[in-house]
Amino acid sequence: MRNLAVIGAMLWALGGVAQPAPDGGAGRLVGFPRGEAVAQPAFPRLDSEGRRQLIECIDSAAWLGLDSNVYRPALLRSLLERTDEEAGRQFATAVHDFARDSWSGAGIEVSYDGVSPAYAARDEDTLAAILATANVPQLRETLDGLQPKTAEYATLKAALRQALEKGGEPAAAFADTIARLSVALNTLRWVHHFHFSRVIVANIPSATLRYYAADTLNLHMRIVAGQPSKRTPRFAGWVDGLILYPYWNIPRHIATHELLPVFRKAPELASFMEIQVLDGHGRQVDPASVPWAHYTAADFPYTLRQAPGCQNALGVLKFNISSPFDVYMHDTNIKKAFGSGWRFLSHGCIRLEKPFLLGEILMDHRLDTVMLNSCLRNQLPVPLDLRPRVPVFVLYNTVQAYPDGTVRWFKDIYHLLP
Repeated sequence: MRNLAVIGAMLWALGGVAQPAPDGGAGRLVGFPRGEAVAQPAFPRLDSEGRRQLIECIDSAAWLGLDSNVYRPALLRSLLERTDEEAGRQFATAVHDFARDSWSGAGIEVSYDGVSPAYAARDEDTLAAILATANVPQLRETLDGLQPKTAEYATLKAALRQALEKGGEPAAAFADTIARLSVALNTLRWVHHFHFSRVIVANIPSATLRYYAADTLNLHMRIVAGQPSKRTPRFAGWVDGLILYPYWNIPRHIATHELLPVFRKAPELASFMEIQVLDGHGRQVDPASVPWAHYTAADFPYTLRQAPGCQNALGVLKFNISSPFDVYMHDTNIKKAFGSGWRFLSHGCIRLEKPFLLGEILMDHRLDTVMLNSCLRNQLPVPLDLRPRVPVFVLYNTVQAYPDGTVRWFKDIYHLLP
């Protein structure tokens, strides 16, 4: 087995367990601020035994996908027998930071996090209460107990430990394996530490979606995610409503760079596809009256949308997600893609294999599936509020555990890993 400190250094050299943003940028770090001293330690002052237990936990941080160097074990060892205020503060800071990362993950980056900020104060209060009431002689058990209790997490944790014990060559490949497992473990700790009663988790590399109720997996399905050139972003947001028979409001880039060239050559396809043309005042214009061949992407004066119905690219059910992206989950009029091993075909939105089933669950079995299956024509959109709203996490884990205890690895489809 490789020395755990060496492994920590390898992860550090790879940029820790943080993932780059989908656009290739740095992304936004989620969770508590790192490295801040604890002015008023919430944890009881550790005696020598408590301090030794903490150092032992930090030395084995790699088992959790964490970098032990972050918690400064060398400094803590030098302070082990000291009883002054500075030593107490350093140990209080270390136990707080290690407990936080064991509970809610570390080094997780997303392009947008619309969930964590609302729970930041609650999380800090919860962590402080746990540490304040902990029994010092059982410090290790307290810290271990902060981790998720799901079978998925246990499977990945066991896989990481096995990889660490086995080691491997070359060093870069070994570090890559450890880094991928570490990312997955930290991400799962982030998602599950909220203990939401309902949560949706979409994973881009596996092109799958999971729905959890009280941290128990209740639904699994395939998805179609964004093409490598039109990536689905990593983010956390909220499903706050559904739309039955939605319009597809076609983004301008798609309208002018993909559809306009087609309609210039074959104008009749606009009507065949049931594309509605809207002028600058939002009034419908007959597609047959539009001189498609006269326009370029730069001067096209219209907006386009597709009429509701089974021919619509969004299918007959759309899930609104609060985020700064024009990305949502939806049904689709092209079902065959779900049978393929390559499901990276969208412009960034998430197409669902089982949209009606997910909608039924979210709406507490009050979704009119008869209406949805009827493929109605000339049906206007029907918006439905979802209260309480349901959190959705769109992640990028290239390793994933399954209910049968297996672990599967997936290609770094967007080339985001170091």
